[in-house]
Amino acid sequence: MTDMTGSRLCGGSTDGSGGHAALVRTFDAWAAEGRDASMERGHGDVVAQVVAKLGIKPGEQILDLGCGNGWATRLLAKAAPGAGAIGVDASPKMVERAESLHSYTIRARYEVAHFEKLPFNDKKFDRAFSMEALYYAVDLDAALAELARVLKPGAPADVVVDFHGENEASRVWADWGKSSGLAMHFLGRDEWGRRFERAGFGSLAFERLIDSRGPGDPQKFRADVCEPDWETRCKIHAAGSLWIHGVKAQ
Repeated sequence: MTDMTGSRLCGGSTDGSGGHAALVRTFDAWAAEGRDASMERGHGDVVAQVVAKLGIKPGEQILDLGCGNGWATRLLAKAAPGAGAIGVDASPKMVERAESLHSYTIRARYEVAHFEKLPFNDKKFDRAFSMEALYYAVDLDAALAELARVLKPGAPADVVVDFHGENEASRVWADWGKSSGLAMHFLGRDEWGRRFERAGFGSLAFERLIDSRGPGDPQKFRADVCEPDWETRCKIHAAGSLWIHGVKAQ
């Protein structure tokens, strides 16, 4: 995740000890500090690449897991005539930001919810999307099972993460938030596949996506715990995002 100065936002321990309270505390603070806007700037290029390939159909109803201020939710809702999207986030402050930025010309809305307990009926959605959020799930297997529950049979789920096993340089992000207790699941492609299959998804496919804008301007680079030097930043950019695609079983 990229903050307002262009450096990375990251956080959390890998043990999941902080639970939902840590998620709410962390992302409420980010919303209060204005960091929500940087998510669109940091991830917008990759998300645009994915959405262009999804083939969203008119009228489809889409779930956006970890919506933040709703920028991707709105993008999904605008992807086809009559399409609609609901974004969910554990952070009430992020949902407040999403609602404040909402346009009533877009069929989108936002709800406070945890991934492990979504406030929707079975088989509600035609597809699901998530950008740089699912690895924060307190209980990843429960979150994926809940995702499968609210999707229609044959519905696709498209999840994109930057913190993944094939992006070894991103492993340092966990150091930033060990004291916060955030759950960060540092999984490689194969393990993500096993988790999706266990939740009832098939037709798995994976793609690595590289931000077309490059790693940024080295003259403006500012080192932090998540990117301690320019070399690390370049490695993270070169490794790219992992796009996980799965289809709920019929």
